Amino acid sequence: MTQPSDATDQHDLRSLWETIADREAQLLALVEATAQIVWVTDAEGRVHKDPPATIAHLTWSAFTGMNQEQMQGFGWFSAIHSDDLEETITIIDHARATLEPLQCEFRVRHHSGTWNWMLTRGKALRTSGGKVLGWIGTCTDITKQKATEEALRHSQQMLTDALEAGEMGTWVWNMKDNLFWWDDASVLLWGRSGNEEKSHAMNDLIRHIHPADQSNVIKSMTEFATTGSPSSIEFRAVRPDGALQWLVSRGRLERDASGVPERAVGTFIDITKTKVAEESLRQAQKMQALGTLAGGIAHDFNNLLLAIGGNARLAIGDVAAHHPVRASLDEIIKASARATDLVRRILAFSARAPREADAASLLDGLQEALNLVRLSVPSTISIHTRSEGSPVAVALGATELHQVIINLITNAVHAIGDNTGRIDIVVAADGDFARIVVRDTGCGMDANTRARVFDPFFTTKSAGKGTGLGLAVVHGIVQSARGTISVDSEIGVGSTFTLLLPIASMDSIRSADPAADAVKSGKGERILYIDDDEAIVMLTERALRSWGYQPSGFVNATEAVQVFTRNPQAFDIVITDLSMPVMNGFDVVRAVQKISKIPIVIASGYVRPQDRDQALSLGIEHVILKPNTIEELGPILATLCGKLRQT
Repeated sequence: MTQPSDATDQHDLRSLWETIADREAQLLALVEATAQIVWVTDAEGRVHKDPPATIAHLTWSAFTGMNQEQMQGFGWFSAIHSDDLEETITIIDHARATLEPLQCEFRVRHHSGTWNWMLTRGKALRTSGGKVLGWIGTCTDITKQKATEEALRHSQQMLTDALEAGEMGTWVWNMKDNLFWWDDASVLLWGRSGNEEKSHAMNDLIRHIHPADQSNVIKSMTEFATTGSPSSIEFRAVRPDGALQWLVSRGRLERDASGVPERAVGTFIDITKTKVAEESLRQAQKMQALGTLAGGIAHDFNNLLLAIGGNARLAIGDVAAHHPVRASLDEIIKASARATDLVRRILAFSARAPREADAASLLDGLQEALNLVRLSVPSTISIHTRSEGSPVAVALGATELHQVIINLITNAVHAIGDNTGRIDIVVAADGDFARIVVRDTGCGMDANTRARVFDPFFTTKSAGKGTGLGLAVVHGIVQSARGTISVDSEIGVGSTFTLLLPIASMDSIRSADPAADAVKSGKGERILYIDDDEAIVMLTERALRSWGYQPSGFVNATEAVQVFTRNPQAFDIVITDLSMPVMNGFDVVRAVQKISKIPIVIASGYVRPQDRDQALSLGIEHVILKPNTIEELGPILATLCGKLRQT
């Protein structure tokens, strides 16, 4: 603040006060009605004299309770709030320097002790020669106005916070000039910059909508403007980073006095999370349907595999070690084991069975998969493989590894199509993980396809040429093994799938011995065997006899229970299938347990976790999953019979 001069004309200041006091009654009444303070200072801004009695009640002194001595000079500044003083002095100095009208807001301490907001306006009074005599002005109490503004600001902030919390925003469509306005919350919803204009031409808004949804949005807007019916439409907005966001827009129409549509107001609501949840639910339902389908066929399919593999095993025992047919039987058993593993993986993929830890040689698995798939690859497509580093084992079973590689190669072949192309496969060790890279020169994928490429039942192939399960199976297998899979792709260039699979010990690879003999430890123990499949009954009876037991096979569970009831001492062990018509395996267990504490074994082609829990609740310790009956039953019977002989 510039320091004042001592040459202030006291007579001129007195004249200013008297001029105010002598104004006509109307002016005084107006001042009393509109202003709380009337003030006069010298040219430097100092206060010197008391005002005339007629306006004493309107002065700074009357409002603040300060006496003339306290106000003298610049003492009146002490009534201004300390947080506002510096800015107030700056504004006063600027007005004095430029002689521009003075206007500022600050808080003043009322004589009651409260702080009131004042709007101060003033102007310089000059002689005809331009000399500044002083400054005159008013201070209007705007405390209520400030409170109203603050309440409005707070209300608006609460509304904005509520809209943002609810992922909503508001909009106004002015139909006469086709301009579209949106608020800050809407700007955030659309992912736009906070500095972006709030008002847009309608065409500017449309271009931010996903191309596939634009026509539908325009059609809906046209119908809305024509009919006036409440509008609600869902669409995808394209954010600046390319991400898609689902929004629903709801609005109502406003008309002018003549009924002509004038404008529409409404809201945007972010429904991206809802859409994601709906999609997740659909995927879960698809997986549930897949699991139900897999579980439905597993029992019958495993029965077939048991008949195939079991008979092949028995046949091996009937031929000499060097018989020419033995090699064929070995291959049948291998194929049966591979099919058995495949069914187990499908059930695990559909969350119907737990995944068992396993390991396989990466190079051997790759080579076996290539041997299987090469004959189906067109001659126009070449496959090149490269191995980097030492051979490693991965935490996948051989069948799983085959599925992964074959599905990735098949996908690459389909991507290349009828064109000439190339598939490169690189395997290498990468720390604790083995890396598999499958690269093709096919058609490539856009961003939307890449985002859904691992979804079950999603396919870009024409009807009848793809189920949409190949890459979904790969993704499920890799995830279940605690690995990762990613894809890079570009339209017209090709795709690269990169897998990281945990490395397992080479010693953990199980060496299959399909021709291993079953445990032949029976000593004439009597076995009651129940299965609704006649071929399985015949097979199991043959196996049991070859192991030294005396089997009695039944395809009718009710009949078997009746036989047991008439003479329970005729049997030492009961083996029953689980899934059977009329009377299932648990019904058999309950019926038998009412009569005897005889050991019971359950065998089934499809066993759910709740089935195992129920078996344990009934005291059944041994539940065999077909088609592993022949392999697992021998050791189990040997254990049970050993206990029986000790009693």
